[in-house]
Amino acid sequence: TPSSEQAVRYAVRSLGWVQVAEEDLTPERSSKAVNRCIVDLSLGRNNTIDAVGRWGDGKDLYMDLDHSSLRLVDPVDNTILNSQPIHSIRVWGVGRDNGRDFAYVARDRGSRLHMCHVFQCEVPARQIASSLRDVCKRIMLERSLHQSAVARLSRPTDLPNLDKIGQPGRLTNGERVTLQSIYNNARFPTPMEEPRKVMRCHYLGVHEVNRPTGRDTLNEAIQFLYYRVPPEKWQFVNVAIAPSTITITEHGNPDGMIEECRVRFLSFMGIAQDNVKLCAFIMH
Repeated sequence: TPSSEQAVRYAVRSLGWVQVAEEDLTPERSSKAVNRCIVDLSLGRNNTIDAVGRWGDGKDLYMDLDHSSLRLVDPVDNTILNSQPIHSIRVWGVGRDNGRDFAYVARDRGSRLHMCHVFQCEVPARQIASSLRDVCKRIMLERSLHQSAVARLSRPTDLPNLDKIGQPGRLTNGERVTLQSIYNNARFPTPMEEPRKVMRCHYLGVHEVNRPTGRDTLNEAIQFLYYRVPPEKWQFVNVAIAPSTITITEHGNPDGMIEECRVRFLSFMGIAQDNVKLCAFIMH
């Protein structure tokens, strides 16, 4: 989680920004609106690719995130290209079709219009979304504590006193209130994760094939790896299958990603002809 002393840094590229209507920023419509902006800018739809500006002219940038702002930094000379106060960000999201696309919406200082800024990230965009969520929860916690301190002057003395960390107050219903409980219960709009099914299996590896489809092609690759990789070298992994991605991670280590494959690039999948416990898929 970003602290007040140190910013978290991510490598990104700006895909540009486009206007978002105020009426599209409601809780019911904002997710779809943000994803539409991501798709339009990442794929160049609706003639947007030549009509928008890009931070750093679309070159590699650093995105620094701390307790107060989201900054875009030129990696060559550390020039700050843009600094966006966290409290001014209306909504953010991760691309549905590409887990490395990230976007946030904020009001433009000059035009006062809401703009959706879209970025392509080197790491899964959900890492940035999670960091931003934690920053916002901490801001809400600090705001709640400040309001409690102001309200203390006029409130009854039997309400919980949150001044002393580690000495929780007691509500009339017997529940205790602590700083951690407020932090855990703070709510902020976050992008919804896709439903996924996780299976445990052994991962033998990857092998290049000369055709994108075909039962024979798939079986040849399965046989090659099955007889070439000894069982003690097989990796015990979790395979998470979602509508848009197939993610392979080390078992017991969710951050140990081995492969992340986009379903739209999957060209063929099947089971081994002579062993139903072996399966494979071809990506292109």
